[in-house]
Amino acid sequence: MTRMVDPDGLRDVGTNLQDISDRFLTELRTFLADLEGFGAPWGNDDIGSLIGAACEEVTAYAAECFESAIEELGVVGVDLNRMAHLVEEDERAITAHLTGLGQELG
Repeated sequence: MTRMVDPDGLRDVGTNLQDISDRFLTELRTFLADLEGFGAPWGNDDIGSLIGAACEEVTAYAAECFESAIEELGVVGVDLNRMAHLVEEDERAITAHLTGLGQELG
């Protein structure tokens, strides 16, 4: 079974993932800033304070989870670009070795 690795395809996907990660992170931060702009619509009484504290904790936790996942997408993009580079290096090395072997054999 033969498998082909397309370095250009890997590089394209890696670059796209990095771009998506950057855009998604920007959108998330914009959303969080907009959310903060609403202030505390639940009020300052005892129940409102409890709702506010819960809302802030859930929002902070969700933002942390999303940021972590988004950053990982960017890391995968970088890794795919590195993989494309390594595949090309391996192809050049294999070609050089086979050319040398062919010359030695005559």
